[in-house]
Amino acid sequence: MQRNLVNQFPTLMQVILICCLGFVLGIISIWVPPTLILMGIAGILYFLISWLWPEIALLLILLLTSTIFDLYSLPSIPIGVGHIIVSDVLPFILIGIIFIRGLVESRYFFTHTPLDIPLLAFYGVAMLSTIMAIANSSITFNQSLGEVRVINLYLTFFIVTNLVRNKIQLQRLLNGMFFLAVFVALAMIAQFVLGNSVQILAGGVDTLSTAGTTSYGITRVLPPGQSLILVAFISLAVLMVLHRTLPRFIVSLIQLCIVGLAVLLTFNRSFWVTIALALFVVGVLVSLRDKVNYVRIAVWLAVIGAMVFIPLLMMDKGQVGKLADSAYIRLSTLFNPNTAQEDSLQYRYVENGYALPQIAAHPLVGLGLGANYRSYDSRIDFTRNPEYNKNAYIHNGHLWVMLKTGLIGYFCLMWFMLLSLKRGLQYWKRISDPFFRGIMISFATTILGVLVATTVNPLFSAIYWAPVIGVVMGINEVIIKLNADQSINPHLNNINNG
Repeated sequence: MQRNLVNQFPTLMQVILICCLGFVLGIISIWVPPTLILMGIAGILYFLISWLWPEIALLLILLLTSTIFDLYSLPSIPIGVGHIIVSDVLPFILIGIIFIRGLVESRYFFTHTPLDIPLLAFYGVAMLSTIMAIANSSITFNQSLGEVRVINLYLTFFIVTNLVRNKIQLQRLLNGMFFLAVFVALAMIAQFVLGNSVQILAGGVDTLSTAGTTSYGITRVLPPGQSLILVAFISLAVLMVLHRTLPRFIVSLIQLCIVGLAVLLTFNRSFWVTIALALFVVGVLVSLRDKVNYVRIAVWLAVIGAMVFIPLLMMDKGQVGKLADSAYIRLSTLFNPNTAQEDSLQYRYVENGYALPQIAAHPLVGLGLGANYRSYDSRIDFTRNPEYNKNAYIHNGHLWVMLKTGLIGYFCLMWFMLLSLKRGLQYWKRISDPFFRGIMISFATTILGVLVATTVNPLFSAIYWAPVIGVVMGINEVIIKLNADQSINPHLNNINNG
C-alpha cells in the first residue's frame, strides 16, 4: 500500500508540490546554512525510505556505522552541550514510524517477542544509571553521549522485529548485509595493498605486531565493518553446508573467499576463536548427513588452502608471502602459553584490576554511561589516542556493562542475549526454508562466539557492533515468526507491509 502512495496524487498536484517545496527551500536558504538544509532534505528522504522500505533504511544505518566510515567525521549539529550526529537520529525515525503505523493502522501492528522485556529492561537501567550520575554531577551530559549512542543502537532489534514483516523484506535485508560485508572486505584488501601510509578506511590501520615482534610491510586492518565481516563469514560457511543448491553454493563460496581474506587481515585472534567456536557448534548440531557434507567441504577447503598457503610460506620475498608467514605466526600464538604475557593482554589485566573494585562499590546500577572508572596509569597510558577516553574504556565488554549499568543491567543484557541464543538453537531445525534455517543457526552461534570474544574485545561497547547485534538477533525472531505463520496456514501469502 505504501508503494502506491505517490500514485494517489495527480501529476499536476505533484508538479505544484515540487514547485512549492523549491520556493520554500529558496526562502529558507536565506537564513539557514546550506549544510542544515541538505541535512533536512536527507532527513525527509530517509523518512520516505523508512516508510516504504524499512529494510533499506536499516542497511543505511549499518552502512554508516559498521562499514568503512568514521561516524564522527560526518556532519553534526551542535546543541550546546554536545553534538547530534546521524546515528542519534536515524534509528529513532524508524522507531517513530513503528508508533505512527501502530496508532494509525492497528494496535495489533506491534510485534511482541520474548526478547522485548529484557532488552527494554537493559535499556531502561542504562538510561537510569546515566541520569542518576548526571544528577549527582559525577559525569556530564556531554561525557555520556558517546556510550548512550551505543546503547541506542541496540534498539535496531525492535526496528527489525516490527518493520521487517515478510520474506521478501527479510531476504533483501540479508542480501544487503552480505553485500555490505563484501564491500568492506574489498576495501580492506585494497587498504592492505596500499599499506598504512595511505589510509582510506576509518578504524585501525597499523603495522602488525605480534608478541613484541613487528611485521614490517604487513598492515593490520580493523575498520568498523569488522563486525559485519565476522557475521558474514560464519553465515556463508554454514550456508555452504545447509543450503546446497548449486547457485547458492557458488555465490557463497565466492563471497566466503573474499570475506575470509578480510577476516585474515584483521589479525584478530578473538575473531578467529569466535569463528572456530561457532563453526564447531554448528558441526555438532547438524544432522549426520550434514556432518558428512560439513567434513567434505572442510577437507576440500583445507586442501585448496594448503595448496595456496604452503608455497606462500616458502617464498622469501613479496607481500603475499609475508602475509602468509605473519598469519601463521599470529595463529600459533593461540597455542603458546607465553601469549598470556604479551603486553596487549597485560594491559587488560591492569584494566580489570581497576574495574572490579568499582563494580563492588557500585553493584546495582553502576557508574553510568560515559563514566570514568580509573585514573591515569603510566603502565597503560603511555600513548594518547583522541578517539576515546582511556579512563572510561575497558577491553572486557562484560566488565564494561557491569561498570556502567551495574549487575542489574548486566543481568538484563545477558538475559536478552542468552534467551536469543536459546531460541536460535531451539527453533532452527523447525525452519522449513533451508536458507533461513542456515541463517538462524549461524546467527545463534555467532552470538555465542560474541559472548566469548567480548571478554578480551569490547564488542558490547563498540558503536559498530551494537546495531549489528540488534539486527542479527531481530532477524532470528522474524524468521521464527514467519515460520510460525506459515505453519499455521501453509498457503499464507507474504504479509503485506500495509
